[in-house]
Amino acid sequence: MKKWRCTVCGYIHTGEEPPDKCPNCGAPKEKFVEMKDESDIIHMHYGQKLSYSINVETNPFFGDYASLAPFIYNLPVGKRVPLHKHPTTDELFYVLKGKIKFKVGNKEIIAVPGDVVEGKMDIPHTFANVGDEHAAFLSVKGPKPVDLIMLEKE
Repeated sequence: MKKWRCTVCGYIHTGEEPPDKCPNCGAPKEKFVEMKDESDIIHMHYGQKLSYSINVETNPFFGDYASLAPFIYNLPVGKRVPLHKHPTTDELFYVLKGKIKFKVGNKEIIAVPGDVVEGKMDIPHTFANVGDEHAAFLSVKGPKPVDLIMLEKE
């Protein structure tokens, strides 16, 4: 099975042929290039784990680390993740795309691409897309295991 990468958004497709249209960004088949099978993937193209779903999506990447849990969160316009905390895990958020309102403890922050927000262990936090475009951020949590306590219902 071959792997194809959309050169517009980074979406990875597995199949004998690239799709007729990128399900992420709508780019035509001609914008896909075949990825050569190399040993370990140590580089991710921008946008490779972004998605444009109508739901909040959390995508893990770079395999399994012993102590870190890295994810890409995709937030459609107007979507919010309920208040929660990680009792034994710190978390860093790096905004890739969009405008995201974070609430960490009693502090509220509007973050834009390139901003980093810190979430200390056992401190309640939430985040929402408050912009007019799809938003995404990198979340790195550690150490493992990552426990989650929801403080609000969805």
